[in-house]
Amino acid sequence: MKRTWILVAATVISSPLWSQQLSTDSLPSPLDEVVVTANKISQKQSSTGKSVLIINRTTLEQNAGRTLAQVLNEQAGLFLAGAQNNPGTVPAVYMRGAGSANTLILIDGMPVTDASGISIEFDINHFAIDQIERVEILKGAQSVLYGSDAVAGVINIITRKNASGRPVAINGQLAAGSFNTYKGNLGISGQKGKLNYSAQYSRLQSSGFSAAHDSTGTAGFDKDGFKQHVLNLSLGLQASKEWKIQGYYQLSDYKADIDDAAYEDDKNRTIYNRQQVLGVKSILQLPKGQFVVHGNYNLVNRDYRDPVNNPVGSNDYDPSSGKYKGNSFFAEAYINSTLTSNLSILGGVDYRRNQADIATDFGGFGSSLSKDSLEASMMSAYITAHLHKENRFGIEMGGRFTQHQAFGDALTYSLNPYYAPIQQLKFFASAGSAFRAPSVYNLASEYGNTQLQPEHSQQQELGLQYSSKNNQLFVRATWFHRTIKDIILFAPLNTPPYGQYQNGDKQADRGLELEASWKPISQLTVKANYTYVNGQLSTSTVAGKDTSYFNLYRRPKNNANINLGYQLTKAVYLGVNYRWVDKRQDLFYNSNTFSTELATLKAYYNLDLYANYTLNKHFSIYLDLRNITDRTYFDQVGYNARRFNMMGGIRCQF
Repeated sequence: MKRTWILVAATVISSPLWSQQLSTDSLPSPLDEVVVTANKISQKQSSTGKSVLIINRTTLEQNAGRTLAQVLNEQAGLFLAGAQNNPGTVPAVYMRGAGSANTLILIDGMPVTDASGISIEFDINHFAIDQIERVEILKGAQSVLYGSDAVAGVINIITRKNASGRPVAINGQLAAGSFNTYKGNLGISGQKGKLNYSAQYSRLQSSGFSAAHDSTGTAGFDKDGFKQHVLNLSLGLQASKEWKIQGYYQLSDYKADIDDAAYEDDKNRTIYNRQQVLGVKSILQLPKGQFVVHGNYNLVNRDYRDPVNNPVGSNDYDPSSGKYKGNSFFAEAYINSTLTSNLSILGGVDYRRNQADIATDFGGFGSSLSKDSLEASMMSAYITAHLHKENRFGIEMGGRFTQHQAFGDALTYSLNPYYAPIQQLKFFASAGSAFRAPSVYNLASEYGNTQLQPEHSQQQELGLQYSSKNNQLFVRATWFHRTIKDIILFAPLNTPPYGQYQNGDKQADRGLELEASWKPISQLTVKANYTYVNGQLSTSTVAGKDTSYFNLYRRPKNNANINLGYQLTKAVYLGVNYRWVDKRQDLFYNSNTFSTELATLKAYYNLDLYANYTLNKHFSIYLDLRNITDRTYFDQVGYNARRFNMMGGIRCQF
């Protein structure tokens, strides 16, 4: 069967099948790409000393059959455990080896969180890749500009809006694939006078496969399905030549069948997850800058249900339920101004509030916590300055002061010098601090501790990047080191409630990122990246001595990606992607021994093939074949990852 699928893949790839038309003999230089996340203003990458990675619309279209998590998983410095698991698995976003709570997710430049979580990281399952215009990944300590949780970096999801300038533009997609998976997208956008609008709807459903791994092969684990709706609305007004207002609303609603634990099936356990974001942004152009006021309101509802059934294993706690409701409010105002041709400044203030309601029940024993107790807020003020000379030398520096209602004050700073001795070569460095505030659950749940302090981190970074004159070659190398102190951990107690969140321990991580893109001939593009990361947790023993050990569970020390894209004709594009992941360690609860055990996950590789064919200016078709060697591998112990799978579809635009 495996050979048959490989033969089919080779046959399809060798026939005319699609992508984007390339009219030049060189790549767009990453140094010339415009980014907004680095300093909250539009600027070329060549004019910043920060490490920014861009996933543009072309790349997203070439990954139309995948999820956002799968696309992020192939970028330098990122590893998303669970991205290749059954649909509905919530991937853990590990940036530069840091825990998933240390990466801040943004929608159009504004943070989104799940205030009801133990840590408040956002579930990126809520994004439909069809509705994203581009993704900007800003690495390193970014709390000066983005506040709490921007410890390892930020991921800015920039949504699709009207870009055609026409009164009406329509885009759509229909696709089907393995595991009885179907997806569709329909969008309409346009501009009429001073108004612009966009409406995008996406639907995804899959019968899936068993989330938990049946190690015996005879237990008859059932398939775990997934259904999702995503709606994105945007409305903008050019009120005057200088003033623009944009509002948006996003709704994501999914139902996923889930299992109890590693190696533990459950026939009827489900999660209903709904997320809503309402946001608005006002931009006023000034003679030498901008004044921006924006904010959003984020609602999350998670409903876990597990009614009585016939337990498969001893770890089945039927019946049980859990209702988690979180709401987050964010408001910010900032101004940027060009004082001279060599100096610009940016300053702002922001306010954040998180609230949660939690009600759980396990076999008739329940607990509930309301937003009256699960609430926290903080206010911040920050300022940055950018001093530069003809894009050859520059330094970005800044600081933020934060006042939190529970722990008090926090100060962070950033310093980013860069130097370009020639136009094609740039050296850059950074030193900065960041923080992660305790969640409302950490502070005020039954295990809460109102005396918790934020996690404080320090990070250093050194790098260089080179882009050839004809833009046919781009390389970048980045070394980083990060320490995090006062880590928030769960400590056991001998008296009720038998556990409490406390500060303690120190985490130290270091790593190296290598990135390259090369266009040896006009039809061929080669992209590659390699990431090395290592880390240790230091903790004090009863005797007062420190002990250190490796603790980057589920995260590989080494991983690499290679992508080859070939423009066979103006209408035909072919792609090959190779991904290698080193062995990893993972912890899991063994219900047979009633203990947490350490396991080693073997190294693996995936080989994917992709083909696109442009039928005409309105229609194109694609075929995405993944893991064509049908390898068995695991990103989480006791949970299945996808074997050979495929997705094919048709796209249209009018």
